[in-house]
Amino acid sequence: MRHYRSLAGVAAVALAAVTGIALFASAAGAPSAKTRVFMLQGGGHDWKNHLPILGEILTKTGDFEVTLSEDMNELKADNIKKYDVVLFYGSGQNFSDPAQEQGLCDFVRAGGAFAGIHSATDSFKKSDAYWEMVGGRFAGHGHGTYTVYIHDKDHPITKGLKDFEITDETYSHHYHKNLRMRSLTCMNRGNERQSMGWVRDYGKGRMFYTANGHGREAWTNPHWQRLVVRGIYWAAGKEPKDP
Repeated sequence: MRHYRSLAGVAAVALAAVTGIALFASAAGAPSAKTRVFMLQGGGHDWKNHLPILGEILTKTGDFEVTLSEDMNELKADNIKKYDVVLFYGSGQNFSDPAQEQGLCDFVRAGGAFAGIHSATDSFKKSDAYWEMVGGRFAGHGHGTYTVYIHDKDHPITKGLKDFEITDETYSHHYHKNLRMRSLTCMNRGNERQSMGWVRDYGKGRMFYTANGHGREAWTNPHWQRLVVRGIYWAAGKEPKDP
């Protein structure tokens, strides 16, 4: 598990993610007024190099304290209460203990926050509760350079944002039967017409998801970064800010 208070740069953080080196660790037992983000690592996609990019951006705002870990037991009730936001990006994962699934879903229902990036909908496919919380389950994708349209121009996350071009996958989803979502972004290219990001309330908590974010071309896109950071602020119950 790694804790970051400030990061020296993407290369150094990526090294820490691979080797387990801790950078700028918080003092033991020191209280924090910052929003505590738990980034769950693991599964497919290049999370070792991509998650630290976002970790650096969040830390530089001065509003977040970021923890990166592959330990899914951090989702259990006794552990997850240390955090305000759980963020996940990775494919092919499954809960190894029912207490992990229950801990995560109960955390959000009780007022916690979840942020899912891209392949977060391509994990935990054996869990109906996770599917219901996130709202969508990966169905297929294309790839290319295309425009992400701001579908909802009034939501706090997307207010003031403009349509932007991105080189990325084009995720499509099967939606849960109980889904009530507010779509924020979409894409329209040939036969591909679908939402590319949405928010929803889950109990007393909030869920933000963006289907964009497959590879480095997306993760280094400043428009995508702005969208995701604003989404994390909102999910945490804060006024969205630009990074």
